[in-house]
Amino acid sequence: MFLDRMSWSLFGSPFKRDGSDPADLVVANADIFTSDITNPRASAVAVRDGRILYIGDESGAAVHVGPDTQVIDGKGRVMTPGFIDNHCHVVWIGGMTAIMTTRLMEAKNLDEMLEMVLEQSRANPDLPYVSGVGWRFEYAPGGSPDRKVMDAVVADRPVLLMSICGQCGWLNTRAVELLEERNPQALRRLAPRRDASGVCVGALDHFHSFSPLDFFTPEEIAPVFESAVPDTIAAVMDEAVSVGVTAMDDVQFYRPFLPYVIKYREKGIFDKVRLRGSLYVDPYDLEDEGRLRDDLAWWIAMGKESDQRLTLGKSLKFYIDGTLGNRTAFFLEPYEDDPSYYGRPDWTQEDFERVIEITDGMQLQTCTHSVGDAGIRRVIDSCERARKLNGEWDSRHRLEHCEFPIPEDRERMARMDMQAAMQPAHFFGDEVLEKFMGPERMQRYDPWRSLEKAGVNVSFGSDWCNSPLNPFYGLLLATTRMNYKGKTDWGPEEKIDIEDAVRHWTIGSARALKMEDDIGSLEKGKYADFVIWNTSPLKVSSWWFLLTHELELGKLEDFVDLTFVNGKLVYEKS
Repeated sequence: MFLDRMSWSLFGSPFKRDGSDPADLVVANADIFTSDITNPRASAVAVRDGRILYIGDESGAAVHVGPDTQVIDGKGRVMTPGFIDNHCHVVWIGGMTAIMTTRLMEAKNLDEMLEMVLEQSRANPDLPYVSGVGWRFEYAPGGSPDRKVMDAVVADRPVLLMSICGQCGWLNTRAVELLEERNPQALRRLAPRRDASGVCVGALDHFHSFSPLDFFTPEEIAPVFESAVPDTIAAVMDEAVSVGVTAMDDVQFYRPFLPYVIKYREKGIFDKVRLRGSLYVDPYDLEDEGRLRDDLAWWIAMGKESDQRLTLGKSLKFYIDGTLGNRTAFFLEPYEDDPSYYGRPDWTQEDFERVIEITDGMQLQTCTHSVGDAGIRRVIDSCERARKLNGEWDSRHRLEHCEFPIPEDRERMARMDMQAAMQPAHFFGDEVLEKFMGPERMQRYDPWRSLEKAGVNVSFGSDWCNSPLNPFYGLLLATTRMNYKGKTDWGPEEKIDIEDAVRHWTIGSARALKMEDDIGSLEKGKYADFVIWNTSPLKVSSWWFLLTHELELGKLEDFVDLTFVNGKLVYEKS
């Protein structure tokens, strides 16, 4: 291999262009990590008609170099499969960033956050409401949103803000009045917190269920959805391929949004990537079981709209509980700061068993937001029951986040091939998380290595826009267990090997999406989705990397030279 590289660099390409089985593209002289455990390393790959024709060394690639073959010198750089983000919101929230500011994530305190809200209002007078994402619970007086605080900044227009965890909404009085007036049924789904007199205090505990399409008229909202929304989605797709992400699972689509998604696909917005969408099912949907079944049948029929770039009609999104920050994650043991409080499940045991029985019976994969150990157990119990009632099939039901699974439930997950769809960047945490969980429970947070040992398929993603799309941040945390304090004192034995972390973000995520026959590893017959890096993701946990890079948000960038999807160049570093 060393001689091959030397001959390449000194004398140019070693290939004659007389191969008997020519490919469209050959990449050689690369350090290829394939994510295929049966053939983990290679130095050359050949591509024809968008799929891998050959993976191995240069001597075997020579037969695939013909007169018209594009040949790329890897220059010894690391090449991996395209990363697959197992859980993100790049289409729905990506589109909503046309309406809402993400600057709230940068605010250091309440005053800065409110100033950003005021700037957003002044800069966008034509938008139907003022919105943003990223406020933190510690900025809310008493830890809970208050509409009067927001009224002091903007009183004449609706203000609706999403917390950094995506679960909780902060509203002003005008927004409360508008939602109550226009669609009280949809507002009920958002779990408004009310005072003793029944008035919403300005907090929504299920803001993840909010869709402007439920509360604003087409005349008010359509102009944004026709122009600004697709533009912002396209920008997120560009960002994805620039950081080596070639496929994504947007885990929360709403039915009224699907016609727009199809339009955006026709505009070519998804041409650079692969995308799967999951339909959101709300607990209130079970109140009318007949309508729910009709909606699910419609979703399955939407599968006919699927193509190489967009997959629909295969999976559903549920929430069994909430998050740690707003104390809605559901636990078997009480929160550290309140020995009487265990969190709150979104579904009763009976209702969740019923909805999983229905959806599993229709052979739809379920992806359930599950943070606390009690929530995780409720999901596993329901899936186990459905398995007995409906019979076994390749369901691969998923636990999204899966942050506190207890040992016996990890074993049950492995037996039923339930997927742990995790997002390592969440591990970074904050003071609020540590306060609510307590030191002992923090040792059991995100048990990546224990899940691996139990035989559970672990997959990784970002939960964008909660965390960056760039996998480097998650890889760093998964392999070091570094937290917000700069320490590694939360279950250090649960850190994982960098090669395992990359596999979780590639072939592991492909399995979680049921797409491992086509993507996730560099193997003959699979789509040619790959990344050539100028800085190796396999070095992220090395002392060299840790000592030579600033380990801050926004600093681990520009590590991709080339990204290919279907053997076509979709990103090149300028």
